[in-house]
Amino acid sequence: MKKLFLYIEDQFNRLFSPKYNPFYYLGAISTLFFLILLISGIYLFIFYRTNNPYKIVQDLTEKQWYMGGIMRSLHRYASDGLVISIILHTIREYVNDRYSHYRWIAWVSGIVLFIVILILGISGYWLVWDERAQLIALKTAELLNDIFFFMEPPSRSFLSNESISGMFFFLLHFLHVALPLGIIVLIGIHIIRCPRPVLKTPRAVTAGVAVTLLIASIILPATSAQPADLARLPINTPFDWFFFFIYPVRSLLPKSIFWLIAIGGTIILFILPWTKRHRLLAAQVTSENCTGCDQCNKDCPYGAIRLQPPEERFPYRLKAVIMPERCAACGICVGACDFNAINLPEMTETQIKEEIIKLLAAIQTDRRPRILLLVCKRSVRFDAVADIIKERANIKAIALPCIGMVQPSMIETGFKSGADGIFLCGCIIGDCHYREGSVWLQARLRGERPPFSNKMVDCQRIRGYWLSSINTPKLAEELQLFEESLNAYNISMHEKLRIIKSIEDRRWSFKRVIAAAIPAFLLPAFLILFLSTKPIYPFYSKDKSLIKFTFKHSSKHIGGCRELTKEEIEALPLHMRKTNSPFPAIRMECGRERFPVYVEVDLDDKNVLSKIYYPAGLRKDGPVFAYEEMPIVPGIHEIKVRMGDSKEGHTFDYTFEEKIDVEARGVVVIDLSTMLKSSL
Repeated sequence: MKKLFLYIEDQFNRLFSPKYNPFYYLGAISTLFFLILLISGIYLFIFYRTNNPYKIVQDLTEKQWYMGGIMRSLHRYASDGLVISIILHTIREYVNDRYSHYRWIAWVSGIVLFIVILILGISGYWLVWDERAQLIALKTAELLNDIFFFMEPPSRSFLSNESISGMFFFLLHFLHVALPLGIIVLIGIHIIRCPRPVLKTPRAVTAGVAVTLLIASIILPATSAQPADLARLPINTPFDWFFFFIYPVRSLLPKSIFWLIAIGGTIILFILPWTKRHRLLAAQVTSENCTGCDQCNKDCPYGAIRLQPPEERFPYRLKAVIMPERCAACGICVGACDFNAINLPEMTETQIKEEIIKLLAAIQTDRRPRILLLVCKRSVRFDAVADIIKERANIKAIALPCIGMVQPSMIETGFKSGADGIFLCGCIIGDCHYREGSVWLQARLRGERPPFSNKMVDCQRIRGYWLSSINTPKLAEELQLFEESLNAYNISMHEKLRIIKSIEDRRWSFKRVIAAAIPAFLLPAFLILFLSTKPIYPFYSKDKSLIKFTFKHSSKHIGGCRELTKEEIEALPLHMRKTNSPFPAIRMECGRERFPVYVEVDLDDKNVLSKIYYPAGLRKDGPVFAYEEMPIVPGIHEIKVRMGDSKEGHTFDYTFEEKIDVEARGVVVIDLSTMLKSSL
């Protein structure tokens, strides 16, 4: 999967250049989608009313198509785009091993964000209250029926159109407004350990996303399905697979298997950061060398360094302190320190310089230029680098945790030790495994960020090359070009042409991106349009109708009831002496636990249901709730119900018979709650 991502990203790099590659901005693109959702949502909020939601949304879509209709479409398609970008962002961070140890807060908060966004999207569809909303409301209630937390099955709330009140839509509306505020908080938690989070996409990427959404909204505007009618089955209803994928899975799998996969999979996602055992030792500060300059803190990509007043006598006002739980052991702080005051325990600056001197001293050839290759372990596999240079005795390589660990004094040590050229190989700019290593090194070499290079160092003898592991074979070609330029001790004509072409590519990159952005976004746009409107999952058969069988019944107490004596009544607290009996002196006490209710249902003299329903509550002292759905062929049918609640066993205390006329696609509700009350 990682190779697949790298291959796709490499193709996008050729199309967009790394500076505008959307795969490097998936988190920022998600933020862009969320911003579009906020703006369009505020506009829709101004006009939305809960008294007749379907008509309000329909009027907004049709009578105000030039603004309200477009805003609704942007809201719909941006929400689907948000799901796509979050899923891609999550998978990409996982395959690139960017989720464990010091990144656990970002990973866990990201999973919570995804769950909240799914809930937000589903509640948003309910606010329209068309057939699609009806279908999802029924299937969501069916999911919640499985959760024992709810005493009464939530499906009983959707028995008929009369059971849906304005308060229901008011609560949904409140939830749909409140959850985005929670999302803003979660985004803050998500980036809390990133001092310089990438929340803003480049202008070209922003334009590509916005224009694609606008074109999709104009060509195929979002519309409502037929009005919701709980007396009829929602068949041939448009289905949004980005938010509703969980419902077909629930219908295909047995209940126990579905919940095992759903709960188990969610738990696995949450604990993934702690499944990685190996972790490098955190950086360490040598107090006597620290000047409190704060550069290590400024360069640290995860805010793992802070400056604080020293507890003991110290020549400087502040000194650096490492927070081990945040430290990535990337070594960027080593490259940022000009005083050898901070080091990795497993690879110190002194050790690296000694290794440089040792490797360059081992080169015996004088015919070919001596090259020191400093390579990032996360950029390319070091064993592949070893294969490339094994036939070249004039090249020696050192692998670093991150190319940002390179300190200008290391480069100076290389030249003083006899190197004719130094080749730096790191992650692609914008996709550094440790976020900013490649960027900081470039800035140091250009003299834009401390520590600065010695002005006596000839920059023509330093070459930086940024690539991902899938481009490792190109490293050999770049080393050959670098060696040719060193042989001439100036840039060869071939190299000049290559650099000029690179400059032209950068000059034209913005225009190229604008030209290529919309075609590149056509595939996800097509997926959004297709998967949010066209495919229909057959939850209900076109040739069947449905019977909803339900009741709420307080069964008899198992222990029976007895009359309390006068002494027992007086021993009770005052608030417990009240009685519903017409005789004030009588106080009855009943056992808490109730009998289960046994039910048999015959349809046209054929048994279709035999089940025991148990009382709600931890002490089994609550009412008995039942809710069942029975597919049926349209027509006239005779239904018989037998119920027993007086004692254990299959005995019957209540019997009901009725003839029902079921229309095609119709829903018949058989609620025995009222009948049971009257019989009591």
